[in-house]
Amino acid sequence: MKISALSTQKKDSNRVNMFLDGEFACGISVNTIAKYNLFVDKEITSDEYQEILLSDLEERLFNRAANYLNRAIKSKRQVKTYINTLLIKKKGKWFSHLENEQQRGLVDKVLAKLEEYSYINDGEYAEQFILSRIKNKPRGKEVLLSELLSKGISKELAQEKLDLLVEDEYAMLEQAYRKKFKDAKLQKDDRKKIDYLLRKGFNWSLIETFIENESEKYGRVDTPRR
Repeated sequence: MKISALSTQKKDSNRVNMFLDGEFACGISVNTIAKYNLFVDKEITSDEYQEILLSDLEERLFNRAANYLNRAIKSKRQVKTYINTLLIKKKGKWFSHLENEQQRGLVDKVLAKLEEYSYINDGEYAEQFILSRIKNKPRGKEVLLSELLSKGISKELAQEKLDLLVEDEYAMLEQAYRKKFKDAKLQKDDRKKIDYLLRKGFNWSLIETFIENESEKYGRVDTPRR
């Protein structure tokens, strides 16, 4: 196959229409043109053409993912989901077909490049997530761990960051309680309030301690039975 023409796209000057043997073949970026030293009258094989298409698709996915990450930090799993969803949406527009193995390899390459350029950092994501929860939506370590795992953070990394950042879980319990119930007294038979704290991931011993401390402010009460 011979490249018969290369013309800059009207709507995007960073992309070029490539014609092979007199017929439109595809649109590719100027970076792809430079990477493969493409020029009019150059001969390319079918395998080379497929490699060019995959390389250009990889670049487009990387750029989209980078823009996605510029808006807010995400975990590696979240970015992987985003890229796979993008491939579903863009099938027929950006590419015609990908084998499952090709798609997995392509996604893995994009993720690796994003990590290389520090767009993805699960450790940093976990830290920011925990600190945000502590400030805005305080909850216990158990719930925080569950939330981090649901975002794709490994259990080992999540536990490491929780141990590092959650220094006073009791203070978080009190913050969560006050945010929800203000200055209302927590009593031993108030299952609604107690269940709320349990759902927020605070363990029973912390809740018992909080009730004991409440009793010193409002008068002695017995701790509830489990």
